[in-house]
Amino acid sequence: MMIKSIVAIFAVFVATVAANTHPIKLVNNTTSTLPKTFDAFVPSNISEFLARATDAQPRFVPLTELRHPGIENAYKPSSDLAKKLETEPILDHSLRMYYFSLLILHSGFPSDTPGVPQITREELLKRVFLACILHDVGLSNDEFVLNHPAHAMSFELQGGILAYEHLLETYPSKLNADEVGDIAQGIMLHTLNPTFTSGAASAANFLVAQSALFDLGGYGSLSPDFAKLFGALLSRDSVREIEAAYPHGAVISEEFVTDIEGMLKQKPNCLWSHAAPNLEVIGSVINLADS
Repeated sequence: MMIKSIVAIFAVFVATVAANTHPIKLVNNTTSTLPKTFDAFVPSNISEFLARATDAQPRFVPLTELRHPGIENAYKPSSDLAKKLETEPILDHSLRMYYFSLLILHSGFPSDTPGVPQITREELLKRVFLACILHDVGLSNDEFVLNHPAHAMSFELQGGILAYEHLLETYPSKLNADEVGDIAQGIMLHTLNPTFTSGAASAANFLVAQSALFDLGGYGSLSPDFAKLFGALLSRDSVREIEAAYPHGAVISEEFVTDIEGMLKQKPNCLWSHAAPNLEVIGSVINLADS
């Protein structure tokens, strides 16, 4: 009789715990320091963007507080794909971009601008993670990428198509058409978006493009406008911590210069031929925080 009573009490306890257990959120507790929403669209023009980002200042945020294991675990199939297709330096580049993007969000990214549609922080973090982690899959020399029908295109376009196919196949019930489209478009435009001086970019597209540019050129070494943008939104101490975890160094600079030179030679009409990348600057940036 005593055993039955204990079993019954234990069953009630388990049921109570289960009834009060909530799904793991996709963000960690540090999102309490972030706005609940951000502007879903921002000016492509840097001066106009900074004029809207009235709270911009380079805030130090430790890498441990930038991490969002809920998101990273929920979309692990995408990081697994990147690991399979990419070299370690390229993968580290993608992860640095992701954390630089989150650092920018903590440092005064526009939010609640009157008349501008808003995107929730959880939704934006998800799109930024997927776009960053997949943005360079088109650079892979994996047989799957080389034999893909889109391989004749610029790597950004092929990468966007590969990401589009992967997202639809992998997350049919987790991502809708707007989400998949925004992520794929951000990948397709990530080398050109920083050159646009009019119009708007989605929040995810802006962050992916600017974080990619920063990881190549450092603090404004590519233009005074970018010096102002990165100086206003990226704490050097946080950048050092991110680089320590995912080193930049000469390897990534040399790999990118080699890849870009190869693309410009093989595909003179590739998208980067219109973006005029400064290979000398890209090759000279070893430590972003000290650039």
